[in-house]
Amino acid sequence: MTDKYARVMTPMTIGGVEIRNRIFLPAHTTNFARDFLPTQTHVAYLSARARAGVGLVFVEPLRVHPTSLGRAGGLSGSDPRALDGLRRIVDAVRSEGARIFVQITHAGRHGPNEVDRLPAWGPSAVPWVAGGEVPHAMTRAEMIEVRDAYVQTAEMAIAAGFEGMELHLGHGHLLHQFLSPAANIREDEYGGSLENRMRFPLEVVQSVLDVVGSRVAVGVRTSVDDLMPGAVGPEDHRFITRTVAALPGLAFVNASVAAYQWPSIGHHVADMAHPAHPFRDLTEALRAEIGDIPLLTANRYRTLAEAEATLARGQIDMIGMNRAHMADPDLIAKSLAGREADVRPCVAHNFCIGQIAAHQPISCMMNPGVGKKTHWSDPPAKTHKPSRVLVIGGGPAGMEAARIAALSGHDVTLWERGNRLGGKLPLCASGYGRGDIRAMNIWLAEAVDRAKVRVELNREASIDALQHADAELILLATGAVHDAGQLPGADLLSPQQALELPRENWVGQRVALWDEAGSWASLSVAETLAQAGAHVHILQASTAPLWAVSLYSRMTALERLAQLGVARHLAVSPLSVKDGVLMCRNSLVQEDTTLGPFDRFVHSTIGVAATALQDELERKGFPVRTIGDAVAPRTLFDAMHDAQAVARAIGRAA
Repeated sequence: MTDKYARVMTPMTIGGVEIRNRIFLPAHTTNFARDFLPTQTHVAYLSARARAGVGLVFVEPLRVHPTSLGRAGGLSGSDPRALDGLRRIVDAVRSEGARIFVQITHAGRHGPNEVDRLPAWGPSAVPWVAGGEVPHAMTRAEMIEVRDAYVQTAEMAIAAGFEGMELHLGHGHLLHQFLSPAANIREDEYGGSLENRMRFPLEVVQSVLDVVGSRVAVGVRTSVDDLMPGAVGPEDHRFITRTVAALPGLAFVNASVAAYQWPSIGHHVADMAHPAHPFRDLTEALRAEIGDIPLLTANRYRTLAEAEATLARGQIDMIGMNRAHMADPDLIAKSLAGREADVRPCVAHNFCIGQIAAHQPISCMMNPGVGKKTHWSDPPAKTHKPSRVLVIGGGPAGMEAARIAALSGHDVTLWERGNRLGGKLPLCASGYGRGDIRAMNIWLAEAVDRAKVRVELNREASIDALQHADAELILLATGAVHDAGQLPGADLLSPQQALELPRENWVGQRVALWDEAGSWASLSVAETLAQAGAHVHILQASTAPLWAVSLYSRMTALERLAQLGVARHLAVSPLSVKDGVLMCRNSLVQEDTTLGPFDRFVHSTIGVAATALQDELERKGFPVRTIGDAVAPRTLFDAMHDAQAVARAIGRAA
């Protein structure tokens, strides 16, 4: 260990629990559960992070009551059958030297039991989103029932061996809903004034402290700002936190941000359009409110150096790093060994939280082995049948396949017809708010070099060249073609062409973006051109904007586009252009209308797989496999997953 991480590696104590360093894994839903019960996937996932050096692991929320079970992938805190699985998690994490706490919550109005068809409960009959399910307004008897359920879940957590627990007062969960005038319109002693709205959350926290506070560390997770009008702002959150922290026996405060409403909750999992740790100042302001109680925080900490820098400011005691550990569970160990360049970076693409929103097991675009039932070791196991492998295409799929194949023991060469590796990644990184993609490109290129892959740039994969390559297997990672297509009367630009133009070319331009992809590329073009001074209109046949962007990132993206004045036209299909005026058809009512006039037209398409080389190679009998967008244009995650799955299978039994 070097002195540059001295603060990170300083031990600390929370509620009598000694912790080996200042890095914790925040509680986060994984959707690994089956029938609301823990699985071996939980054990493997959490113990891997403990093994690599995390000081404290918070296990994902235990739902205290059947009305809060929500998705089937969540964990029950009221089912006694969960106890054995929770004990296995505790034992596995503790055996790796980390300490282990658990989060306890009731999701309230946004967490109905979708399996047993129980209604969501909330402080009032106010849906969490327009058109959302109307919750049942809790009676006083039901509030007592839920309060007691918190205590019972806390008792089960102690029986499982957890050394601490946090009660969730943030992120728009039930106790936060009671705090917020946007969710709580009660007219009894639990609604109205801030003091009244605090009453039930304080009763719950006090009840848990009274029963278990002398046996384990009990803390709270809070939000520092709801980031929405009519809810709870920073000043009231500071008062709430000060009041909770004054309860005798409270062991820590874990501060986050946001409420569970659109677009607020998108900021809770800040994507690459946000700066690093964007809400740190609001968290640090809590120090004056809570005295010496340990203050924890998370939100877009990417490196151990960033954690060290925040700790050095002297206000925050522990740093949560969740997505960074998804990207590379060995982040701490590699950094302490001076191998920071070897740490696989989190680029805050938010595929991970997108999986949760889609009710799927969590995974990671950079590390697609996360959450798999069949473990993908990293580095992969060595093959007993090494082969000569030629990878054609140096984009993300090609680089990742080459890396995994080489680490598996194969003799790997990579041909790239351009003069640099990365495919479309450098172009993606040039878009506004997309700079973190550059870290992905750099890491993959350097990882290919570390794996001893022979890289040949400016190399065309002609049939003649391939016949002399002596490869036992060819992996085609030639990507997809995204041309601009045609629209009568218009000169269409592709997203690539639009982003390659100097930014000053767009100042004052009226731009129609015909979006058939709903993707990050579409977003990048719209935001980049608008930031450059263009007046952007997005036209799409779909009624759902940016449908291919993960939900949490979509929320904040649409917020930014609105702030930039980008106009959106849904259910519209362009037909033709005359003198800059766009003739369109409304796909819902089949009526024609006009928009414009416009100065420039950009067409974002889903692309077409580049299969010409594959077809020719197969006709001539070459041993070939295709990966990534060359199979079908999909997401970056699919490209990385394809690459790993195919490369790991080389030379192994099916």
